Amino acid sequence: MKSSVSCALRAAIVGFLCAAIAVACNTSSPVEVDSTFEAALEESWLEASPLQIDLGATSTSASITLKTSYRRRVSWTASENASWLSLEKSSGSVRRGSPIKIPLSVERDGLPAGDYSTSVTISSTKGTETVDVRLSVATSGTTTFSVSPQQLDFGSTATSLSVTLKNTSSKSLSWNASEGVGWLGLNTMSGTISANSQKTVVISISRTGKTAGTYSTNVKFSAGTAGSGTVTANMTVPSSSGTVLLAGQLVNQFTGAALQGITVQYGGKTATTNSSGMFTISGSPVSTLQQLTLSGSGVYKRVTFARTGDSKWGVIPSSFNITAFNDVARDEWGSSTVRWVTRPTIYVDSRPEGFSSSEMSTWISQVKVQAAEFVSKWSGTVIQPSSVIVTSSPPADLTTGTIVIHISDNSSDFGGSSGAIGYARLSQNSDRSIRSSAVWLRYSLYPGTTKADKRKGILGHELGHAMGLGHMDRDMVSLMQPSIGTKTDLLEFDRQVASFVYTRSPSNTSPDTDSSASFLGALAPSAAPVSREWVCEAGEDQP
Repeated sequence: MKSSVSCALRAAIVGFLCAAIAVACNTSSPVEVDSTFEAALEESWLEASPLQIDLGATSTSASITLKTSYRRRVSWTASENASWLSLEKSSGSVRRGSPIKIPLSVERDGLPAGDYSTSVTISSTKGTETVDVRLSVATSGTTTFSVSPQQLDFGSTATSLSVTLKNTSSKSLSWNASEGVGWLGLNTMSGTISANSQKTVVISISRTGKTAGTYSTNVKFSAGTAGSGTVTANMTVPSSSGTVLLAGQLVNQFTGAALQGITVQYGGKTATTNSSGMFTISGSPVSTLQQLTLSGSGVYKRVTFARTGDSKWGVIPSSFNITAFNDVARDEWGSSTVRWVTRPTIYVDSRPEGFSSSEMSTWISQVKVQAAEFVSKWSGTVIQPSSVIVTSSPPADLTTGTIVIHISDNSSDFGGSSGAIGYARLSQNSDRSIRSSAVWLRYSLYPGTTKADKRKGILGHELGHAMGLGHMDRDMVSLMQPSIGTKTDLLEFDRQVASFVYTRSPSNTSPDTDSSASFLGALAPSAAPVSREWVCEAGEDQP
């Protein structure tokens, strides 16, 4: 079966509707729903929840709730085939009105780094349910060791900064550090970290006796087979006059690699970055923002603002498809970007609108987890939701600081369309910061475990709109294409778009120029909000 969606973009004085989803636009084609749709609406005799369990990088246990609506006791068996997963119960019975839990646990020790997934199959004569279980292992070995941050910029004045060593395993581990320059030192070079805990290490520098310029070195931390980490430390020694106007480092926006040979123009002076991406411009310090221009071979010119003390900037490599970026992130906003500058609260409306389905609770549990993940991903992890709240009485749509998500089958919620399967609406302030968003999902067209990925793709697409993105109308493969097909998550291009938008000020213009009126840290006062919206009709959804 092919389902489809066709989009009709419309603007209102107060409207920016961003709808939906999944599909290429053709308003004349009806939505086709196969026989499994009606069957899925019938009451299930055996139901498991949640249908997806993501244990992430640290969790070791979870549980599956099993219930039945059958009038008699139903016997069941559970099976799984992953060596790292164990079920506390593999068989039993359940009766109506008395749900049971099947605890599960995982053993991470000994697993190589990577992502793992398996399925738990729960079978009975009254139905079969499949629960997907996923986890990730950050480092190989029996323990997990990490170091953050991986970059310390002391600038021209700081003398001590700290890093965090983290042990996320169930065992204690020993670690040691090494460094090879005389101007840097650690408050401790080795030690032990208890299970599931962390330790702070202070790194100090001395500029005494050093000539003016920029310096960089690596500090290596190791915990044997548990893993290792490298921290790059950069410092600037001011000129003999003792003053530095601006000093710092330029890196590739997407990889973090240092950029050599980039021209830096600031305060009427010019410098060029060295092999570590570092530069120094002498002069009297300033506390007010002044224009900073970064340009050179292999990068897009960046025009932004800085003051003395700022120390690191990302630059977009010229290999990045800026035309496709403009299409998805700027064109529908008048050649500039919009973005959240505060952490929104997500509300998931637990009231089904216009339908009844035993799957509603499952859908809500999936949306609750996935919504927080998508908000983080669509902002390049810059914005984390302040909370995700499931409620039967959410705040009014477009309440300041909120993203409200509805699951509905009412055509009136989709601009009167009986074929739309998703709809999003966004309200922005005059400074191009996002004020609020609302999303509607027509999950009733994609019921059952086999359609879980399609539902996830719809949610991810709509939340992309809620985070400030339009449709990708070019050939670039993206979750924001009107036809999402089988895509369920951000693609590499999408992740780069998110990193770009959310490390710039709202109202960033093509190709990479910030507006002084909306520069982060100096946002103009918000005027009356403006909203826009898209709605999508039925069309052919291509994979």
